[in-house]
Formats: sequence, structure tokens, C-alpha cells
Amino acid sequence: MYTTLYKLFRAPRNRNLKRLTWIAHDIWNYFLGWQRTRYALGLPYMSYGEMSRQFTILRKAHPEVFAHWRELDSWAARDILRRLDEGYQRFFKKLAKRPPKFRSWRKPYSFTMCPSGFGFADPEEGDFGLGIYDDKVRIMKRHYRFNLSRPILGNIKTVTVKADALGDFYMSVVTDHIATEAAPKTGQAAGYDFGIKTMFTCSDGTQRESPYFYSTGASQLKSAQQKQSSKEKGSNNRERERLNTARVHRKIKRQREDHHWKLAKQLVHQYDVLFFETLTFEGMKRLWGRKVSDIAPYAFHLKLKQQAKKHGKKVHYIDRFEPTSKTCSGCGEPQMLMDLSVRQWQCSSCQRKHHRDVNAAINILKVGASTFGLEGVRLAIASNPRRLHPKSIPHDPHRKATDSL
Repeated sequence: MYTTLYKLFRAPRNRNLKRLTWIAHDIWNYFLGWQRTRYALGLPYMSYGEMSRQFTILRKAHPEVFAHWRELDSWAARDILRRLDEGYQRFFKKLAKRPPKFRSWRKPYSFTMCPSGFGFADPEEGDFGLGIYDDKVRIMKRHYRFNLSRPILGNIKTVTVKADALGDFYMSVVTDHIATEAAPKTGQAAGYDFGIKTMFTCSDGTQRESPYFYSTGASQLKSAQQKQSSKEKGSNNRERERLNTARVHRKIKRQREDHHWKLAKQLVHQYDVLFFETLTFEGMKRLWGRKVSDIAPYAFHLKLKQQAKKHGKKVHYIDRFEPTSKTCSGCGEPQMLMDLSVRQWQCSSCQRKHHRDVNAAINILKVGASTFGLEGVRLAIASNPRRLHPKSIPHDPHRKATDSL
């Protein structure tokens, strides 16, 4: 499956999409309230099949009350019930900490359609059977135009429509196209250690600095929030300032995502195999809070694994309880006592001096290589000078993704 995101052009008819998202809100909150009422009365959980049957009964038995539910495609409405059931199943299996919660009317929601709910213009001539479509789409019997930033390849399976905090609508298109972009093999493997002040430290002695986009835009965000709070509640001026605040948040989010995608592509172009340590980022947030959220390491790892799969590279994770920071990468002798404030230390056995993060990255690489059994791949290990003075690579927004580090 291949997913692409497109922005719909602003138009007065977009208010129809806003109403459809409101209907999706209503269906979610109605059945979630029903589930909570049943739980309070001691009744068993209502499965997806039962919710789907009740949805059909309500639309037919009370058309005057639930007439607006008919405006949303039947498959799209049942997909909302499927999402609700998946949320409860994750909670029952203890994969989620709490059950699904009610959707706020102020926050945007989405709905997903099968081919019966949407339709694209006929593919352009000369597409050689690739299915390259035009920039027009039909959603629930109404036609819209979108920014065709990249061609839609393959057969379209589903389309998801969602609005952001600024009221702009985006369309996520899922096709059966298989994206493969094999990158040339470099024959090298590297280990990376995650940090707060330095985002990643490589086993070859280089460090990737974190841009901290939220901290950088804190002054601008503070000014926008102060202007919003000074306006009268419910006024047009407060709504205008709310949009300005949402615009600042969106810019920070896009800067962070752009940095993640470029960094992920640079790493998979430089190395064939990447090793990381398994960490609990939720626990790290309790210690360092906003700094970890500003780096967003979990979101970066998702993008890195997607890029590695696309370019034919590998990403592996070692056990989280491996003592990578306290073990000498030269002789393997562990150091019993070492505080987090210790950045450089000397091994008591072989007298070799280490930089804490570089030493941890080298140990991550060695443990990963022995665990997953690499063959024909060179290990990128730093020389002695870099072990004490790692080379820092600052964030460069103009660096191309294909540039070597």
C-alpha cells in the first residue's frame, strides 16, 4: 500500500466537508456514550457487528432524528464504528492505557471512504496504464479540486478527508502501488545512541544536533497566545488570534517533520544497517518532559523504518537493558558506578578514555552486529580522537536529503 497526501483548494463548497466531519463526530460520540452507558448498567460490551446493526436500525426506525447520518456514506459511517471498536480492543488487550474518549467539537475529525464514496477524473492519456489521475475528485456527490503535488499511481483503495485547526482540508489517498527506490549499497553498519542535548550520536564519532523547533518558536508562540487570551471570548477577534496561534503550531510541526524525513533519508543512504537501543520514550518524557516531545524520537523512528523499507536497508533494535554506557567498548569491562553527569571517563582495566555517548553507540553497534549476524558489512567505529571529541553536525535546513554526511 502507498499513501499520498494532497491539499484541497479553498472554496465555499468546503463547508459541505465540514458538515460531514461534524456528522462523523456525532456518530463517534453517540455510540461511545452508548458503550459507556452499557458499562455503567453492567451490560456486556457491544461489538462492531452489533453497533453496525444498531446503526442501521436507528437510521430506519427514527429517520426524523438521524436523517443527517444519511448524508455520510454508509461505508464511511461504519468505518467510524470500526475505529471505535479497534480503540476498545486495544484497551482490552492492554495496548492502550485508557478506553476511547469523546471527540471535541473544536478539534477536527476525519472520515474514510471506499470507492463508492469518491471518484476521480479519468486518467490522463499516455499514462501507460499507471493510473495517473487528474486534479479533480468527487466526494459524496460533490466535486472538488486539489493540489496534485505528485501523481497518484496505482488503483485507489480508500480516501480519507480531514481538516486541520486552520480549517484547511487534506485528502489522504491509499493505493496498491508498491514504492521501491533501491539505494546503492554502502557496505557499512552504524550504531546510534539517543540523547537529549544531542539527538543522535553515531558510532563513527559524529553527533546530530537537535534543532528544538518548539523552543526556537516559543517567543513567537507566546506572543500569539497572549494576543488570543486578551480578546473577548466568542468574538471574531479571538477567533482570528486563534487561527494565528494554530498557524504557529502548524509551522513548528512541519519544520520538525521536514527535519525527520531529511535526516532519515540521509541515514539510509549512508549506511546499509542501522542499530538503535530500545527506549521507553514515555518514561523519558516524565524525566525531561517537553525536551523529548520537541525532538519527537518515536515519530522519527517511524519515518526511518519506512525509508529503510523503501530503499532496501535494515533497522534493528537491541535490548533496552544492555549496559552500553557503562561498558568499555575496547575491553568490555563494565564500570559499576557512573552518574548521568559523567560525560567522559577512563576504563579502569585498559586505561582507555571514552566519550560517554560515542562509547554507547559503539557498544550498540557491536551488540547489534553479534545479535543479528552481519556478513560482508564494515562496522563504522570512531577512531581514538573522536571518542573524546565527537564531530558535531548542526542542523542545516537547506541540506539535500541525498547529500552524504
